[in-house]
Amino acid sequence: MGIIKGVLKEELKNSFGMVKRYQEEITKIKGCLIRKKIGKRYYFYIAKRQGKKIKFIYKGPISEEIKRAYLQQRNMLNKYKKLLLKSKNQVKFIKRALRGKETV
Repeated sequence: MGIIKGVLKEELKNSFGMVKRYQEEITKIKGCLIRKKIGKRYYFYIAKRQGKKIKFIYKGPISEEIKRAYLQQRNMLNKYKKLLLKSKNQVKFIKRALRGKETV
C-alpha cells in the first residue's frame, strides 16, 4: 500500500502545480471585448473586473484582427477554466484517496 500512496502523493503534487499554472494563465487574460448598441450605432469596449466591479473601457473602431484576437483569447479563457475545474476535482479525489485507512 505504501507504493500506491507514494504515487498518489506525487500525483497530488503535480495536480497542485497544474492548478497554479491554470490560475496564472487565467489572470494573464486582459479582459473581453464587448459590443454595445447605443442609439443606432455599435461601440466596442473592453470589460475588466476590478475587485467586485466590472469596468468598461472604450476602444473605438476595432479591426477584424483585433476582434479575432479577443475571440481567441476568450476561447482560451474558457479552456483554462474547464481545465482548472478538472484539476481541482482531481485534487479533491486524490486527497480523499490518501485519507483512506490502510489495511494490513
